[in-house]
Amino acid sequence: MAALSKRQYLKYAGASLGVVSLGVGGTLAAGSAFQPSVEQPTANVEETNEVTPAAKPDTEAVPEPIIGPRGVGEILDYERDDYGNIEFDWEFVSFETDDGDIDLDDVGVDFETDLDSSFIELTVEDSEVFVDLEFDREDNYCEIEIAFREEYIDFEFDAGDTDFKSSGTGYQYEEDKRDIEYKGRYLDFEYDEEKGELEIKGAIKLELEIDNGLDFEYADGRIFIDFDTTELEYSGEGVAFEWEWRDGGDDEFEARRF
Repeated sequence: MAALSKRQYLKYAGASLGVVSLGVGGTLAAGSAFQPSVEQPTANVEETNEVTPAAKPDTEAVPEPIIGPRGVGEILDYERDDYGNIEFDWEFVSFETDDGDIDLDDVGVDFETDLDSSFIELTVEDSEVFVDLEFDREDNYCEIEIAFREEYIDFEFDAGDTDFKSSGTGYQYEEDKRDIEYKGRYLDFEYDEEKGELEIKGAIKLELEIDNGLDFEYADGRIFIDFDTTELEYSGEGVAFEWEWRDGGDDEFEARRF
């Protein structure tokens, strides 16, 4: 997973923000409150785990995420190899499949999945949004760094050990064993270990669920991704497409421009 450099962190989180760090499975699992990083200023924490806000949530300034593909027009061409895999290139968008695995690149977007190991890797970066997600169901591992404007969240789950950090702009935090709920200025974060669910709401929408397969959805003010193990729906800037894997046959695919 790509590391967030000091320059990037200062860009997204702000140089003057204190970082709240929580490690579950060690000290926090014993019932302690926030565990702040060394020599970093933190907000006051009460027994209810509510944090005094730097400011009230600024809902009016938050753009609504794209929830689905916008209106589309003419059909775009693509190529298919002898094994039924898809290769699609249009302007800055590139999409390839390989027996159920996919690789998608767009401006500021990199999305990859592995059918056999239920692996997802997503990177999104533009002027206000930064997302770096790596999830591996086989290794029971999930790590995500996500930032919108000055708010920053870093979460990691590794075979039962959980670590959560935020930029300190949130106003409420709750934890129950390894379940986490955080409410911030622009981003709300919730992780449920028993259900295998990760959800982020607000300026950025992200849902990751594990049931019989893998269900993933991402949306911000620019792009939309809906992935369900063998199906993908994508909407970017100027193009939208749908793909479905067919075991032993030709993948189904259709792309249209706006």
